[in-house]
Amino acid sequence: MEKQPDKLEVLMDWFLGDAKEINETQKKMLEKQTALLERVDELNKCIDSKIEKSIQDVIIRVSDSSNETKFKIKRRRFIAIILLCSVLSALIGVELTLFLIK
Repeated sequence: MEKQPDKLEVLMDWFLGDAKEINETQKKMLEKQTALLERVDELNKCIDSKIEKSIQDVIIRVSDSSNETKFKIKRRRFIAIILLCSVLSALIGVELTLFLIK
């Protein structure tokens, strides 16, 4: 007849069986965590590239707006100078006409 396992052997088998299950579960969780970390890294890279593109778009829009504002200011100054020159020319013309009439 076979010898009955004593309590220590039964407990060791039970403990080792649980330890193996825990190790297997831990390995599966580690694989899942690794996959999740890789996915997070991919998403971070995607987000970073989108942020950089958005920043570049904002810079381009601000630059375009600034250039448009500068153009409007130059146009206003040019119109003001033309208006001033026209008024001065008209005044000179009136003065010359009045001078010649007298």
